[in-house]
Amino acid sequence: MEKTKITIMCENRAGAGIGIIGEHGFSALIEKNNEKILMDTGQGLGLKANATALKINLSDINKIVLSHGHFDHTGGLADLMPQKEKIDVYAHPDIFAPKYARHGNEGEKKEVFIGTRFSQEYLESNMNAKFHFKKEFSKISNDIFFSGVIPRQTDFERQDKRLLVKEGQSFIQDPLHDDASLLIETSSGPVILTGCAHSGIVNIMNHFSKKTGYKSFHAVIGGTHLGFLNSDKQLEKTMDAFAQYDLKLIAVSHCTGNEAAAVCYNRFKDKFAFANAGWSARF
Repeated sequence: MEKTKITIMCENRAGAGIGIIGEHGFSALIEKNNEKILMDTGQGLGLKANATALKINLSDINKIVLSHGHFDHTGGLADLMPQKEKIDVYAHPDIFAPKYARHGNEGEKKEVFIGTRFSQEYLESNMNAKFHFKKEFSKISNDIFFSGVIPRQTDFERQDKRLLVKEGQSFIQDPLHDDASLLIETSSGPVILTGCAHSGIVNIMNHFSKKTGYKSFHAVIGGTHLGFLNSDKQLEKTMDAFAQYDLKLIAVSHCTGNEAAAVCYNRFKDKFAFANAGWSARF
């Protein structure tokens, strides 16, 4: 099997390297089978700068995957397009839902728009995007699989109540059905790449295990949303699940949080890594 390379293009922290910058957001480049597939685009501050620093030509990207419709994962789309040819974009259709976050103390709460700032029509008409909306587990390239909607089955991974979607003039909790991840089959074993893991990282691992039959994974890379824990039990059970799936690499990003990252490092030691902007690994 051809070697796979994954490079973090955008992340909260900048890794070592001249010209790499950090931003609140996430983007990762997959190089495999003579393709370059970009998962997420950050919020639009660091993608171009980091691509230049890493000597990566954004016009060489063949496909784009959007893990969900928040600004810090979709904002860099303008830095990728227009492409000369139609570029395939894979996502759940809810990425264009009007997404908000509720901030502030009781009595002073305010809803702030956090969705993608581009419409589907704009991206198709002005930027040469060709959307492939998917709700089911599906193959998007040789050895690369899109999760589709991830069932929420654990009793300890719950929705972030601050995250909302607007319906008419009202706000309801965003079910985040558009939260998607990738499974990449590599010569080292299956690798899971996440955006934010709003579905719950254990739900994601369980989902891919059920769909593929894999009982272990080589790596989990990306956001885990453990920075927004519902309870200490969630962190403990997540660490137990990482051990159960016999992960050889846990490379965390973005919404993992310092405290959860520290717990993860102290349990897994040399299996742990910070997947910061500029970090890369081959499998």
